Amino acid sequence: MATAERTGRASGQRRRDLVIGDVLDAATDLFAVKGYDATSLQDIADAVGVSRPALYHYISSKEDLLVMLVERVSQALADVFAELSARADLEPTEKLTILTEQLVRQRAEHPSQFRILDRSEMMLPKAAGEDHAAARRRVLREVVAIIEEGIKAGQFTPVDPRTAALSLLGMCNWVAWWAKPADGVEVQAIVDTVSALARQMLCVPEVDGAVAGPADLLAEIRSRLDRLEPLI
Repeated sequence: MATAERTGRASGQRRRDLVIGDVLDAATDLFAVKGYDATSLQDIADAVGVSRPALYHYISSKEDLLVMLVERVSQALADVFAELSARADLEPTEKLTILTEQLVRQRAEHPSQFRILDRSEMMLPKAAGEDHAAARRRVLREVVAIIEEGIKAGQFTPVDPRTAALSLLGMCNWVAWWAKPADGVEVQAIVDTVSALARQMLCVPEVDGAVAGPADLLAEIRSRLDRLEPLI
């Protein structure tokens, strides 16, 4: 009986998570078109295909949606990155690929969620706003830590870790503003492309299958300068 009850609760939680995901997607799409203030809970219920009383089982106000967005977009990402940064079984290059893929996939699959949260920071309830700001700081801190680890291990080029982290996050976050994927195949193509760009930006190039040493890097820099000089 206890096992059946636990299974039932788990199934109920999964269904709740799915419904809330649908509600967030519908709400953020409406916010993007009509604006936050002009969108009503009835509009959201109609978009999801449920009655307004049924919607109240999941949210009681539009502010609830903003709080959920903070939990799902900001805090959840910070938690994932913290766990990823702490993993000793992964090389920095692997961590870079994983964090880039997760970040880009979320932005490509749910662009409205990120865009609305980004635009609505000033409208967040005080506690949610503080949580959002703290989560953003945590994300940056964990990305900086991974880049520092990669530089120390000789896998990443020696750059300013914070500047590199902000550049990486900016590139990934911007996906939410331009990507309009039609299906999962296109999402994967976006994920693969941006992840490859992230590796090219940070990873030490290989020479004949081995990681380049200082002399190889210097030669590469000189070669690039030689190619750039005629263009100046």
